[in-house]
Amino acid sequence: MTDIILDLIYCFAASLFFALIMNAPGKTLIHTSIAASVGYAIYMACSTQLNTTLGFFAGTTFVAMMGELSARKFKMPATTFIFPAVVPIVPGLGLYQTMLALVQNDISSALEIGASTILNIAAMAIAMAIVSVLALKMKSRNAN
Repeated sequence: MTDIILDLIYCFAASLFFALIMNAPGKTLIHTSIAASVGYAIYMACSTQLNTTLGFFAGTTFVAMMGELSARKFKMPATTFIFPAVVPIVPGLGLYQTMLALVQNDISSALEIGASTILNIAAMAIAMAIVSVLALKMKSRNAN
């Protein structure tokens, strides 16, 4: 239980500092960091209970939805909220392990890990695209 709480605190801090590096407005920092922590919790829950790729999809979907909602609330671009919040979910370890296997000339491991990593990245991209399209549809429906 302590590990989970520490992971959420680390996600909050990582997202906060990444948003600061991106010069995000101060009033967006807390919303972005909370969305990152909850999105990571969803990712971890789905990954351990169901499937890792589904975890990436579900966590990113939550982060993108919160980003779109926060964008409407603060009247700012959604990327201001989404990109810093999705950083803790990005499969950096898979990317690292793929490159390491390639450097060590272990092609079969590189292909296996790389394919899994690309699938996870694709799940994240699809989640962001779906939420973005739905947000545009809702916005155009409300304009009419």
